[in-house]
Amino acid sequence: MTDGSPRDGSRPAGGDADPVAVGDLRVAVDVEATVDGDRLVVRSVDGRIDVSADTLRTLGRLESLLEQLPGRVGELIHRVPIGVHVGDVEVARVDPGVPAGPLAHVLGVAPARLDVGGVASAVLRGRW
Repeated sequence: MTDGSPRDGSRPAGGDADPVAVGDLRVAVDVEATVDGDRLVVRSVDGRIDVSADTLRTLGRLESLLEQLPGRVGELIHRVPIGVHVGDVEVARVDPGVPAGPLAHVLGVAPARLDVGGVASAVLRGRW
């Protein structure tokens, strides 16, 4: 079951950063961090931002990281396609103009659209 999350053109983060249009700004992101021992990678690739984490728990800490973005970038970030991965599995996606499903609203992760199969796969692999 999917919460409307297309998989075409999405892949885990990797490679060099390419500038991504964020409103009228062009932003290149290439960040690798460790959050409580778990890896988190954020890269701009092929006109989107890819976020890849070792665990779902690490992704749960992203909101506090987004608050650290400069005001203008933080305000415009939801206008950029974003693929969210745990390991090599896509668990969520943000596409401008495509609404989040009811499950994403209930869980408080909108505007992301959850890929329920991807989340289940991450949990079954012990990556919660």
